[in-house]
Amino acid sequence: MSIGLDLGTTQFRSLRRHGQRLIGRQCPCAYALIADTPTNRLMIERDDLPFLELEHELILIGDAAIAWADHAPVALRALLPDGKLPADDGLTREILTFLVDAVLPPATFPNEHCALTIPGELFPDDGGVERPFFLELVKQRGYEPIVIGQGMAAVLAELSDAGFSGIGISLGASQCEFALVHCGAEQARCSIPWGTADIEDHGATSSDRIVTDFLVELLIEAGMRISLHDGFRVVSQPVSIVCSGGLTQRDDFNQRLQTAWQRAAWPIQVRSLRIASDALYTIARGCLIQAKLELQASALRAA
Repeated sequence: MSIGLDLGTTQFRSLRRHGQRLIGRQCPCAYALIADTPTNRLMIERDDLPFLELEHELILIGDAAIAWADHAPVALRALLPDGKLPADDGLTREILTFLVDAVLPPATFPNEHCALTIPGELFPDDGGVERPFFLELVKQRGYEPIVIGQGMAAVLAELSDAGFSGIGISLGASQCEFALVHCGAEQARCSIPWGTADIEDHGATSSDRIVTDFLVELLIEAGMRISLHDGFRVVSQPVSIVCSGGLTQRDDFNQRLQTAWQRAAWPIQVRSLRIASDALYTIARGCLIQAKLELQASALRAA
């Protein structure tokens, strides 16, 4: 058995196969601090919310923090601002460890494969502290970690009918990623340090223009970067393209994407421009597929 682990800036998700079923877990990547009072403890016990204790404060994590915020004035705090692990913050690291354990069950056998994404990582060799931190957490659960990009995961999850070839676009909260993939192998990657959180802060949930303009600017910037490095030559044309991310849940997103694509005018022939079928678990599903492929490759090498 293998597992896919999508570590996003705002949500952690995992997906694994159990018999004929796919089992998913998810947890918001946030927490809340509330006063340690008898009234608050009574409410926590009434709602059966898990918590951690600090001096004079209680920590609600993930879904518990969201549930509390639904009926009480409390500020939800991001654990990975801009996708980055805060420096010298032991509390944040402790909470992140708890969240990873919540979505990642212990391995069922030694060195079981776990393919995962790394939050805040623009490139595989960017030298950030996030990769070693999360890889160690995965290893502590008994897995052999395999790192994969969000764009690549989108291609694996959605472009099987195109031979796992095309361009995967992941619209994340803190960054957006474009993966150019041929026959299941990532040939090039373009990461843009802009995320959908930037437009959501400006009321983009109700503004068609803001969403369209964001997509246009993103596509133009990514197209310029890819063209600068002659990246479009590595994909077979016409190209299948898939777009994933929470923003794609908008009812009008397909219209916004089509309009933005026409305005950005990438120099390629398009076979299909589609939206991922599952906005929540697309990246986790791509990670699971990568873990399965790696398992098959390991078996072939052993044989």
